[in-house]
Amino acid sequence: MLVAGVFYALYGVFIKLAGECSINSWQILFYRSVFGVVVFYILMRAKGIRVTTTHPVEHIIRSLAGTASILAGIYSMMHLNLGLAMTLNFTAPLFLGAGVVGFSLFRHQSINWGLIASLVTGFLGVVIMLGPTIGPHEYFAACVGLFAGLCTATASGFVKRLGVLMEPETRIIFYLVSMGAVAGTVGVVMTGGFSAWTWTSAIYILALCLCANLGQLCLTMAFSRGNLVLSSSLQYSVILFSTIFGEILFAEPVTLPVVVGMIIIVASGIFASYLVRKISPKKKAAASSTTNGAASVQTIVKASTENSGNRA
Repeated sequence: MLVAGVFYALYGVFIKLAGECSINSWQILFYRSVFGVVVFYILMRAKGIRVTTTHPVEHIIRSLAGTASILAGIYSMMHLNLGLAMTLNFTAPLFLGAGVVGFSLFRHQSINWGLIASLVTGFLGVVIMLGPTIGPHEYFAACVGLFAGLCTATASGFVKRLGVLMEPETRIIFYLVSMGAVAGTVGVVMTGGFSAWTWTSAIYILALCLCANLGQLCLTMAFSRGNLVLSSSLQYSVILFSTIFGEILFAEPVTLPVVVGMIIIVASGIFASYLVRKISPKKKAAASSTTNGAASVQTIVKASTENSGNRA
């Protein structure tokens, strides 16, 4: 998991470097997605997995939310300090916890006040981190970073549902990167076309594509072979690595409010994930008698930990 954290932090580094070469968010989304289409199509063929699916609606919704999360994450990393942007991208567990609380209120069920406390504390950490740190010109990018966390939470629910429907992981990711390639193409056309390539920009683009896919591979291995709780906690190491890289490579200041806010957000996210996992088994019987949409709210946290921070 620590290796995955390093790869995702480097992914953010190369996004910022590509941005300095006038490669915008839509182009990065396109290049990353096309690279993924090739890689995961080859993997599907090697495993004998068909491209067609019997669950197109779930794939479309998951892919739309996932693509929005990736694009928003890219934009925030290009326009904010790297560690700050990565922290905002990792707020998905807080949004998931808010979803569980909302579901409980809707069903007139008992509310876990510990979960509410962790959510309030987590979003307070966001305020502490952003308040004295960013200027008015960065408010929009900060909101986009939070939107990435929200979209990650949404996508995670449908990843879990597709897993229950026995959809192969490679097919799930293949549809995601395919949607990203289409969205990237449309976005590039709407924003004036591709920027001229240089050897430097080509290296940055190739590097970010490799880091994104290697990070995904290490993340999947960690969750499939390692301890879930430990892996869920260690995935936040990407925030530490991103902050260090931002300080060294881009001279991004690390102030006390930023550090305090990061610690609060990470601790609240881990605690919220733990509480939702604890709640889910208690409501398993009730969830099985509800609709698929209601049940998914109670079972998406593991998927969230595997997909946080703009993961394919």
